Amino acid sequence: MSETDPGYFSVESDFEALLDPIEEAQLWLSEEALNQAMPKAFALMAQVTDLESHCLPLLKGLEKHAKALAEYLNLQSQKIDLVLQQQLSQDPNARYRAEGRRFGGSGVSLTVSEPVAVGQPLALRLFLPRAQVAVYAHGEVTQVTEREQGVDLEVAFTAIRESDQDRLVRASLQIQQRLLRERAERRRGGEV
Repeated sequence: MSETDPGYFSVESDFEALLDPIEEAQLWLSEEALNQAMPKAFALMAQVTDLESHCLPLLKGLEKHAKALAEYLNLQSQKIDLVLQQQLSQDPNARYRAEGRRFGGSGVSLTVSEPVAVGQPLALRLFLPRAQVAVYAHGEVTQVTEREQGVDLEVAFTAIRESDQDRLVRASLQIQQRLLRERAERRRGGEV
């Protein structure tokens, strides 16, 4: 666990983020209020993702009898997710475009091109294409470090849908598992 992510494991991974300043009163929204504050396109993405998660057990059962059909439907689902994520990440109205460095269930580490104040409330749109995850949340900047190549931010989530938090946690664990496998393969191959 990191200092900025005390409640959940976090993992280093590249991703994209769009950030917009919000009022301090919007930091601690209920899940229902967060759903209402969510941009319509993100609400659509959330509905699609929620439907997929409810249908996944059905697909697993179907896989026993029609594996090819289940694979096809899973690929179609992935394709829809990727197209929606690409479309959502092209918003020209975002105040900040950020490069993600680390994420977990409690917050993110980002790099932006201009300073943001500690304590700044933000609406975050996170895009993790390798994990096929797009998340909308509110958070607060907890740490700012200026560097030559930009400004590093630590942002703690203050309002996030439980299902989105679960997706971030699962994605961080999958990435960590992949990194551990790659490290083990390098060791077996004589690399360190």
